[in-house]
Amino acid sequence: MGLIHAPEYCTRLVEPSMPDVQPTSEIIVAGTNTQKFVAGAVFQAALRWNDYLLLFLTDDVIFEETLNIYLLDKDLNIVDLARMYHMYSTGVFSDLDLSEPDTVRFRFFEGLVWTLRLLNEQAFAVPFFSDPTGVHRPFKFFRRFHLHSHPTSGKSRSKISENADEKIFAPSDPQP
Repeated sequence: MGLIHAPEYCTRLVEPSMPDVQPTSEIIVAGTNTQKFVAGAVFQAALRWNDYLLLFLTDDVIFEETLNIYLLDKDLNIVDLARMYHMYSTGVFSDLDLSEPDTVRFRFFEGLVWTLRLLNEQAFAVPFFSDPTGVHRPFKFFRRFHLHSHPTSGKSRSKISENADEKIFAPSDPQP
């Protein structure tokens, strides 16, 4: 089964961002509180993949935005997570692409396309060295998803290519 949007999932802000304190939100399923909490303030997307939920939230901190990515099991327990941020950098979550069954592409930091590939089984990873710059994870030797990025190319920021094949998202500028 491929990735699909999960509209029955959302979050509710419980504790807003404070200096040196990350915001906290509760996961809501079909309008029902779950008593399961994650870091993040602004709900960006919820995607289903097999028996898992992939959840994206941002912190809503101007000039230092953070993207929190969670892979949750059917009981909403965290299986894997990553936080994406750079000091003094603004990120905007956009251009979500679900065209492959186990891969999500999106933009967050200016000029970069991020690819998140979900893994059927956990894979070995060396803490602090297995992820690109700007991706932060808890100290663990195993991952359930990989993240990598590449810069956008060409005039239009809407074109994303990994090889010769290009996937076109909603154009950022009108095309002649």
